[in-house]
Amino acid sequence: MTLPVASAPVSFGVDEIIAGDAWMPAPDDMLDWMVDIGFEGTELGPPGFLGDAATLHERLTSRGLQLVGAFLPQRFSRNEHVEEDQAWLRRSLALIRDGAPAGSRTFAVLSDGFDEPDRRAFSGRIQEHPETWLSPARFAALVDNLHRAAEICGEQGFEVVLHPHAGTYVETADEIARVMDNLDASLLGLCLDTGHFRFGGADPTQAVHDYHELIRHVHIKDCRTSVMDDVKREGKGLEEALSRGVFTTLGAGDSGIDAVIEALRRYDYAGWLVIEQDQFLREIDTPASVVAAQRSNREYLRRFGI
Repeated sequence: MTLPVASAPVSFGVDEIIAGDAWMPAPDDMLDWMVDIGFEGTELGPPGFLGDAATLHERLTSRGLQLVGAFLPQRFSRNEHVEEDQAWLRRSLALIRDGAPAGSRTFAVLSDGFDEPDRRAFSGRIQEHPETWLSPARFAALVDNLHRAAEICGEQGFEVVLHPHAGTYVETADEIARVMDNLDASLLGLCLDTGHFRFGGADPTQAVHDYHELIRHVHIKDCRTSVMDDVKREGKGLEEALSRGVFTTLGAGDSGIDAVIEALRRYDYAGWLVIEQDQFLREIDTPASVVAAQRSNREYLRRFGI
């Protein structure tokens, strides 16, 4: 199985969740690092980080990088935010459409929002806190608004996937299964993020077997459960887990990357593999150390002929 491999700004410390990093790479430096490491494409990162549509197009085209996906969170279970979120979604899709290099097959990667304080506080131990679970009415709103967002993306010509994510209402294995059981597969499929599945208590390899007909995009990420165990024991949440490096270099965690790749091969997965390592940059991190970690991640996949 020879699959195209991409990276993402979050692997270099650029994300939408954690603020206060000690430093942040410049967009052009980050893209140059990706090319030097050997990636064929990138995800968008926070809309605007790579510039407006013209700048985005020039930056990626000049480096021969494809735009493979854009992470687009929406507060699906909150009807009061739907109009605002969908307006932001349309603006972001316009940026992606106009900025993507020729030939890009860019996925609209939808995620539930991660701004609910109780979900962030108890992320990683949601099963133990039923007070944080969605009511039937809000779950129905989540599914309905997810489908409406997918329709908006589809109308703009994008293939759409849902990304279960730590700190959202689609985190645990049960929550993922519940949404998958209610998913309209004619509108969207699944983005398998091996790290977030493991973080929420799901088995990434079993997810390939269970949802292979829906998997259209894959984020390869490793997750250290020992970090999660410490954070849970101390009663802390998502930000603490991320700042302690719960998502680690490939092969150093417990996501079972080798078994996931074997399972993807079994079902003839032919899409992108996006290496993601959600990073919080500390003062001890340097451009050299960040690049070395991502080079190690790319080399890890080469062991499997990818």
